[in-house]
Amino acid sequence: MIKAIIFDMVGPLLQKDPNYQKNELVEEVESLASMYKDTNQLENELKINARTKEFSEEEIAKRAVKKYIKIYQIWNELLPALKKQGFKLAVVNNGTSLTIPFFKKENKFEEFFSIFINSSEEGIEKPNPEIYILACKKLGVEPEECIFIDDLEENVLGAKKVGMIGFVYKDYQSLIHDLSSYVTL
Repeated sequence: MIKAIIFDMVGPLLQKDPNYQKNELVEEVESLASMYKDTNQLENELKINARTKEFSEEEIAKRAVKKYIKIYQIWNELLPALKKQGFKLAVVNNGTSLTIPFFKKENKFEEFFSIFINSSEEGIEKPNPEIYILACKKLGVEPEECIFIDDLEENVLGAKKVGMIGFVYKDYQSLIHDLSSYVTL
């Protein structure tokens, strides 16, 4: 029986705004992100750059995340329906923790998600099996009681290795189709 549904953040829950215009700070953050696979190294570099360029960490986060917008069908239709049915909802995200307060404030994460796991805070990145196990422990469920949704196949495969059901997010309609085999929508 499915008790929890875990989402990746960027891809399934948030999408890039096609009209977004990058600024110098965002280009620098993205350049650093491409250099550091390890999000802890990236986060340390961002903090150093924030101090040397006199930008607050919050300012870096705000400017970096403005390129994302909500996928309204998920936020306005799917998440409320899942929550109403009693599913535990969570986010497991690879990335810097600098953006978490901004995402939570702007997107009302606490309204829907009982936990938010970030790789840089935990020191574990998807597709490492430990991050999925950690999510299950925090949710109080077994992996077999979870569905994991991510736009990257390698992360879905990581979740499946620990026993979760996994879906690669392609678009909203495909997600509804995939979920309908396991939950009433």
